[in-house]
Amino acid sequence: MNSIRQASFLMLLLTLNLVPSGCWAQAPEVQFRGRKETTSDVFLLPYFLGNGETGIYFAYSHDGLKFRWLADREVILPAPDWGNESLTRDPSVLYHDGRFHMIWTTSWNSRTIGYASSKNLRDWSTPRRIEIWGNRQDIKNTWAPELHWNPEQKRFLILWSSTSLEELNDGDGSEDPHGYDHRSYFSMTRDFKKFTKPELLYSPQDPEYSVIDPFIAHDDRGTDSKKDDRWVMVIKHELGEAQGGKNLRLTFSKNMLGPYQPKLGPPIVGAGTSIVNQMGEGPTLFRHEGKWHLYWDAPGSEFSYCLATSKDLVHWENRSAELELPVKQMRHGTVLRAPLLAIPSLIP
Repeated sequence: MNSIRQASFLMLLLTLNLVPSGCWAQAPEVQFRGRKETTSDVFLLPYFLGNGETGIYFAYSHDGLKFRWLADREVILPAPDWGNESLTRDPSVLYHDGRFHMIWTTSWNSRTIGYASSKNLRDWSTPRRIEIWGNRQDIKNTWAPELHWNPEQKRFLILWSSTSLEELNDGDGSEDPHGYDHRSYFSMTRDFKKFTKPELLYSPQDPEYSVIDPFIAHDDRGTDSKKDDRWVMVIKHELGEAQGGKNLRLTFSKNMLGPYQPKLGPPIVGAGTSIVNQMGEGPTLFRHEGKWHLYWDAPGSEFSYCLATSKDLVHWENRSAELELPVKQMRHGTVLRAPLLAIPSLIP
């Protein structure tokens, strides 16, 4: 490492007041009852630029509003050389048992996802291309995999959206304007080597239509009782704006894997709403300091990235103008929140 880069990493550590030990709590999508939030939490935002051809970048923030480059503008994970599946779009990162796990979209039209892991956010394992669909040849694409920890089954949970040829050609009018007809699926794993067979996670009904970008968060309803706990899923309505789509909506379930309410709620942000009234996608949802924080990507909008907050998941306030971001148009990532003591040193 040259002296300039070494100085950059040292300055970052001094700024964040990091120590090289500690243990990161559960992923931000799982809010544990009784956990005390502290001002020492740090937010991380992995994202991609352009079409995802260069690799994955990271930004960090103390307050979830003012984000700065991590690692002095360097690509954290360069794009692998996998031919026509070499993109690094839609990165999702989870920290579990001392290791960061990251998955991403490899191509606009593939049946694979990318995977790599790291103990320090700097040195990554050799990226692996996961054949998440196995031998199935009737799948057109595999978009925006999202990584969670499933506390109910003690396994990693991967969510994503795909178009099957059967769904695309069934003539029910649920396809989107781009020639796809997405539904959301899931698979689970303990070791990122063996995966359960993909299963349907969500297909809206009454009416049925294409959806993408599911993200799940636990809601303890602010009470000490577990009886009223629920899971909330935010997902993108993928039909055209004229059909009420290109926005983010909510649905709820008593269990992480559903069944979720078959009829989605009204749009909360994106096209057709008063909050960034154009296409919205790639959501992250978690609660922080008594408010739900919804981050999302609105390509082509005046905002590099977007944020809305809510106390009740019903009434939302647009906070996008308060965000400070290191680039003009960062694309679909996942915002993570964790204690500072859990972030390992970036110096080898």
